[in-house]
Amino acid sequence: MKIINILNTLFRSKTIKTENTQTYTTSAIEDSSVKSSYEPEMTNSEYIEINRYKLIDPWAWALILESKSTGERVYYVSEAPMSDLEKSIYGRIMKIIEWEIKPYKGGKDSSISYDLIREYFIDQVRRIVRVYSIKLGAVTRGVDWHKILYYLLRDTVGYGPLEPLMRDPYIEDISCDGVGKPVYIWHQMYESMPTNIRFNSDEELDSIVLKLAHIAGKHISVAFPIVDAILPGGHRLAATFKREISVGGSSFTIRKFREKPLSIVDLIIQRSINSLIAGYLWLLVEYKMPGIIMGVTGSGKTTMLNAIATLLRPNIKVVTIEDTPELRLTLENWVQLVSRPSYSLTGSKIGEVTLYDLVKVSLRYRPDVIIVGEIRGEEAYVLFQAIATGHGGLTTAHAESIYALVRRLTSPPMNIPQNYIPLMKWALLVKRIVLAREGKLSVYRRVSNIWEIRGPNDYENIAVWDPPIDSHRVNLSNSNLLRDIAQQTGLSLNDAIDEVKRRAYVLEQLALRGERDYRRVAEVVYMYYINPDRVLSSLGGPEI
Repeated sequence: MKIINILNTLFRSKTIKTENTQTYTTSAIEDSSVKSSYEPEMTNSEYIEINRYKLIDPWAWALILESKSTGERVYYVSEAPMSDLEKSIYGRIMKIIEWEIKPYKGGKDSSISYDLIREYFIDQVRRIVRVYSIKLGAVTRGVDWHKILYYLLRDTVGYGPLEPLMRDPYIEDISCDGVGKPVYIWHQMYESMPTNIRFNSDEELDSIVLKLAHIAGKHISVAFPIVDAILPGGHRLAATFKREISVGGSSFTIRKFREKPLSIVDLIIQRSINSLIAGYLWLLVEYKMPGIIMGVTGSGKTTMLNAIATLLRPNIKVVTIEDTPELRLTLENWVQLVSRPSYSLTGSKIGEVTLYDLVKVSLRYRPDVIIVGEIRGEEAYVLFQAIATGHGGLTTAHAESIYALVRRLTSPPMNIPQNYIPLMKWALLVKRIVLAREGKLSVYRRVSNIWEIRGPNDYENIAVWDPPIDSHRVNLSNSNLLRDIAQQTGLSLNDAIDEVKRRAYVLEQLALRGERDYRRVAEVVYMYYINPDRVLSSLGGPEI
C-alpha cells in the first residue's frame, strides 16, 4: 500500500484530469544514455528461446519461450536484478519519498493533468536520488543508482511490474484473473500467452488495481468494486476490487490503445482484405452508403472501421460517437463525442450521458456522416433514423453472420423495424481465423464476407474469403450499390467498376511500396479526391 500512499499525497489537493493522448513511449524511466551490460540468460532447460527483444533500454527484455515437452509458449519479462544492497537502498529511498514529496500545487486551475503531476514527481525522485547518492557515495561502491532510479520510477509513476508489458508495442491486451494466477497477454505475433508475472497475495493484487484506478483518475473500493476507465495513452481499463464480486480476488484487463492505427494499406498487406475490396469500400463511403462491420470480440471491428473511415472525403463533416475514444481519424472537420457515466455514487443516473443521447445531439451538428463505435442499445434506432434522412453512417456490432446481425437489430433493446434493415446498405464480417503457416498454426484476421443488403431478408454476397487458398473472390458485376452510384453520376456499371479498379490500383501500389502509415494513406486519398489523374500518373498508371 506504500505506492498508494505516495499517489494519495501527490493527488490530495487537485482534481486529476487524465490526458489520453500521452503515452509512455518516451518515458523518463528509459535512459538511453546509460550503457548497461545486462542481457538475460536462459537457465531453464525445459524451455527453448524462440525470440527476444528489448522493452526498456537498458533494463528490461521480453523473452518468448517454448516448452520442449508441451509446446506451450510463455512470455518472460526479464529485468536487471538488484543486489541486496540496492534493494535495501531502494526501500529506504521509497520511505523518504513518501515523507518528503509534497502534494503538487500547480497553477490556479482546479484541474491538472496526470502528466504534469508525473513530471513533477520524476523531478522530485531524481532530486532525492541525487542527494542520497552523494551522501551515501562512500559506502555504496558498486551500487547502480541508475538501476535504482529505474525501479523507483517504475513503481511510482509507472505501472509497477506491469510497466514492461505496457511498453511492448506488440501486446494488445493484458489481464489478470486473480491471486496466484499468471498475468496473460495477447501478442500480435504469438497470440495468447501466460507471463512470468504473478500477484501472489491479495494485498499485492489489490494494490496494483488501486494504482491503476488512481492513474485513471477513478475511484474503486469495497463499496464500489467495479471500475471502467481510460488510462493515459487511451488504454481501456476494466477492473474489480477484492473478493466482493470476483471469487478469485481482484482482477483487471487492460486493452492497449494503438498509437498509430492500422491503415487500409496495412490491412491489404496483412491480407485481411484485398485491394479490390478496399477500392470498392472507398467508393461506397465516398457516396455515403451506410455500412456496418460485424464480428466477435477481438476480431478487429474497430480497426476495420477506423481504416475505412480514413477513406472518407476529407472536407465533409464527420461526428464520431463512442464509449471509449478509440477512433483516430485524420479529418479536420471531425467532432468526437464520448459517453459519460453517472457522477452519482448511489446508483442514480445523475450526469450520465449515453450513446443514445449523443446520437440524438449529433443530428444538430448537421453531419455528413455519423460514426458510432458500436451499437448495442436504443442508440441503434436513432442511427437508423438519421440514415433514413440522408446522413451517411458507419458502425460496428457483435454478430457472427448477417442473419445473426439482423436478429440482434430487430430484437430488444435495439428494436429496429424489419423494413428499416435495408437502410444499412452493406455489411462486412471480419473474423479471427487459424491458418497453418510453416508447419505451425497462427491466428490471422480476415474479412470473410461482404453483403449488400437489398431487403429485410435479401442479401447479395459481393466478396467471399476462400480459406484453402487464403484469398478473396469478388464479384462486382452483381453490385446494386455500384449501379446506384453509376446512375447518380450518369455512368454505366462498367464505368463504376473501372473506378473501383483505379482506386484499388492506388492502394495496391502503396502496399507494394510499403507506404502504409495512416497519415500517408490519408494524404494520398486526399490528393486522389482533388486530382485522381495526377495520383495515378505518379504511381505509374493503372493497368485495367
